[in-house]
Amino acid sequence: MLSGCLVAAAVVVVLVLLLIAAVAWIFKPPAIGAEGPVQDGKLRFTVTGHKCAKAAQAAKVRTCRVSLKVSNIGQEGRVLYPGQQKLLDNDDMRHSAAKLLDRAGKEIQPIRIGPGESFTGGLVFELPKEADPAGVELHDSGLSRGIKVVLG
Repeated sequence: MLSGCLVAAAVVVVLVLLLIAAVAWIFKPPAIGAEGPVQDGKLRFTVTGHKCAKAAQAAKVRTCRVSLKVSNIGQEGRVLYPGQQKLLDNDDMRHSAAKLLDRAGKEIQPIRIGPGESFTGGLVFELPKEADPAGVELHDSGLSRGIKVVLG
């Protein structure tokens, strides 16, 4: 009887793990190359480049900058929040953007992009010194699915 209960418990655990994996796979944003614009919600993103500074030997983190153009293709204004944008490293860990930069490289607050308007600037991410950037996950809002762009 005890062995039957153990088998049933093991089957339930396996089924729960399979369900969690299936849900994670369904909600994972699709990966797209950096060769063209991608869209999440009413924002269209074009990644125009990325660069990671070499960290000092004693440093624990390094910074990466992702340059992009963001266009609002909707009928209402949208706000670009840096913290909603994620850098994915080579271990698939997500790192939120720490700063939003204007075209000149000056740090700015989250910016409202009106209907039909565009913003050109950059996002600054901090990641562990040993991590390498693999992609970015860009979001129209904090609740959107997001779109993944592979960094080449």
